[in-house]
Amino acid sequence: MTTPASAAPPSRLDSLTSLRFFAAAAVVIVHLQAAFDLPYIIEEVASLGYVGVTFFFVLSGFVLTWTAKPGDAARLFYSRRFARIWPAHVAVIALAVPVIYLAGKKIVWGALPFVLTLTQLWIPSKEWRNAFNPPAWSLAAEVFFYALFPFLIRVARWQQQRLRCLAVTTVAMMAISALAVVSLAPDVAWGYLLVTNPLYRLGEFILGMLLAIAMRRGWRASWPTWLAAAGCVFPYLALLMFAPHDSMGNVPRFLTNLALLPFFLAIIAAAATADIKGRRTLLRKRSLVILGDRSFALYLIHWQLILVLEAGVAGRTLNPTASLALAIGLLAASVGAAHLLYVAVERPAERRLRSFLTRRLAKPRSIDEGWLDSQGAGNVVMVSNSRSLV
Repeated sequence: MTTPASAAPPSRLDSLTSLRFFAAAAVVIVHLQAAFDLPYIIEEVASLGYVGVTFFFVLSGFVLTWTAKPGDAARLFYSRRFARIWPAHVAVIALAVPVIYLAGKKIVWGALPFVLTLTQLWIPSKEWRNAFNPPAWSLAAEVFFYALFPFLIRVARWQQQRLRCLAVTTVAMMAISALAVVSLAPDVAWGYLLVTNPLYRLGEFILGMLLAIAMRRGWRASWPTWLAAAGCVFPYLALLMFAPHDSMGNVPRFLTNLALLPFFLAIIAAAATADIKGRRTLLRKRSLVILGDRSFALYLIHWQLILVLEAGVAGRTLNPTASLALAIGLLAASVGAAHLLYVAVERPAERRLRSFLTRRLAKPRSIDEGWLDSQGAGNVVMVSNSRSLV
């Protein structure tokens, strides 16, 4: 676990960027599966695609820790995160208003201030938490993680605390899950508490942080990425066939998240190791990296396109084959819309807003003061081009 790296790691981990596309596509597919009557086998396989959010949370903790720079100030960190997610988020919310009207849905205007500030997860009403753009709930969870990150990375710098933190995080997630299932109603325990509650999902983010710390100190995965990915198949199928189902006939999401979490850690570790060692893999293909760069936009925009298509086919009876063709076309259209959102809003707005905020902010206290001393100058890695999705 402490094997030193033989060479300086690269400045960018392209494989992690590519993996983001597959995670975002899994979320899009599960929403398509819920909206359209797809063939049975595809519906069953796609029904657990929401685990892509778990992958995002782990990857976010990994990337933010991997890219943490000695001397970074908390205010600068917060400004970069704000510039990263807020412009595209607000643009999609603005688009959502006419789309919701077109689809004949109700607009929850009272939730707008909370959605814009990404604080909607702290509102008890499910209608408010899902207002305007339901996938944005995960952004609200990420904002909570960002708020704690300067403190978490200080705690993580002491080596003797890391294994303890790993053990506590893992055991706490399992204990909370068991306690909630036993003592609370399924709609509470299997829904908000163990799915969209930021306090619970923080554990996934912390595990990603701990993995990044181990790799910054020289540990490398000894297994290939494909093997870790293939390992997901068996628990995935086992969940579909044997896991208990809720009142709607679905596998509880928290069970899927817990079962696949170790494999997601293994995939990220293997992909990062391959990039660090300079291996030429499929995940480093330029086309996949481009798609990965647009995965945040894909995650944000696809719900609006689903609403438009649902409104267009309302009242029509479609067979599973026709529904599958529409779903494939909508997935392709979502990728195209994501590209437009990325080049027209997300990327240019992030650059300008980040530049403006950086100039305006003074140099306050460092978020990781002492990090360089505790890690050793030779192990500090800066991956300025790696960007986390949430």
